[in-house]
Amino acid sequence: MEESKSKKLPLGLKLGYGSAEGGLTATTNLVSLFLLYFLTDVAGINPAFAGTVLMVGVIMDGVIGPVIGVTSDNLKWKWGRRRPLMLIGAVPFGIACWLMFTDFQLASGNLAYFIVMVALFFIFFGMINVPYNALGAEITQDYNERTSLFSFRSGWSGILTLFSVAMPLIFVDYVAEVYGSERLGWSIIGAVIGASSIIMVLVAWRTTRGYEPPSESKGRGFKLKDIISAIQKNRSFRYTIGLWTTGVIALDITIGVIVYFMTYVMGYDETKSGMIFLGLILVSLVWVPVIDYITQKIGKRKAWILFAGTWALVSVISGIFITGPAFEWLFFLSSGTGVAIGMIMVYQIGLAIIPDISEVDELICGQRREGLIFSVTTLIQKIASGLNIQIVGLVLAWAGYVPDVVQTPKALLWIRMIAYEAPVLFLILTMIFAYFLPITPEKFKKMQEILRLKKENKEYDLTSIKDLM
Repeated sequence: MEESKSKKLPLGLKLGYGSAEGGLTATTNLVSLFLLYFLTDVAGINPAFAGTVLMVGVIMDGVIGPVIGVTSDNLKWKWGRRRPLMLIGAVPFGIACWLMFTDFQLASGNLAYFIVMVALFFIFFGMINVPYNALGAEITQDYNERTSLFSFRSGWSGILTLFSVAMPLIFVDYVAEVYGSERLGWSIIGAVIGASSIIMVLVAWRTTRGYEPPSESKGRGFKLKDIISAIQKNRSFRYTIGLWTTGVIALDITIGVIVYFMTYVMGYDETKSGMIFLGLILVSLVWVPVIDYITQKIGKRKAWILFAGTWALVSVISGIFITGPAFEWLFFLSSGTGVAIGMIMVYQIGLAIIPDISEVDELICGQRREGLIFSVTTLIQKIASGLNIQIVGLVLAWAGYVPDVVQTPKALLWIRMIAYEAPVLFLILTMIFAYFLPITPEKFKKMQEILRLKKENKEYDLTSIKDLM
């Protein structure tokens, strides 16, 4: 285990670890892209109430995350402190995914049913995702090897996104045509993707066996003050939270409204929208090695600014000029650059930045708390994302959006504004946070040397990395 902290990891380990990301991505893509649309256009829930359903679930995920994170940091099970939680959460997570896209037409009870299903989905998602992220930070503590490990996650994410993004609309359209039931199509899609996620989480659980380090905690359990002090005492952590949260919100807005944009602004049917999603994901996969190469050359912070800036520029141009089907060529071009870059860079670079905070935290408190780091980051990001989803639903309702009809000019304008202009504000903010993030490859290397000296009870000088804390 000690060697894996600094040496290159085996290819099989990277592939196996990344597979869980494929399962998690497939389910979260289904939620991000289609759940709001499913609730409004299939289950018949008012857009404002549908936004509330999603907000409840997302906030539930954020709240339960820190409990799971801090608890896993302090577990002393002989099977490990991360992998057992992944194993426990895998099956109920997949079942919740299926039930969340199954409309039993409960009339007045429909809203309550979906609130419960979404809440359960995100609870089990947190039970898997937080330990899974923390495990990645523990498998290797090498600056560039972490980038490589999380690039494999992005690769799996892209591959499964091909299925979870492109296929649902095509499949649902086919089921509706053959069996006359759109509801049946969505239920089958939820079941298939839920089952796939179970398998892929279990593959990662098995592949990482033997690579989880023993717990170094004192077994103190969950303490709220740990969360507060981790943020207060760690300057790098605060900037990372800001960077990650604003980046994910920009992506959530783009992905959450793109179905509405293609349906009502571009006039695409389900089949064409599915094919466009397929092309978008194929293009985004091309960006994975490009982003990995550039990030390892110039560092994570500079790469984040570069790609977020590119995405923002493309969004501004697209929002001004893409007003309908006449600008289809520009829609394809902007999707293959701005949207495709955003879909990859947020998670590929962002999830490689967050683990680096663990070393700063260890230097401050003397304990490795990857679970706390990832869960607190998720908590703040999820609360912000939940509020953002609620606002999007309210704006659509205010703009006069009505499912399955020709939209008014006002509704079309606001769909365009949300899809392209709204993310730019958050992209500007995320670049500002990245600019002030003090962690660089050189400082990270120096910090690891200081940690080594500290463990050996030797003298060390914090002057060169004082700004990290």
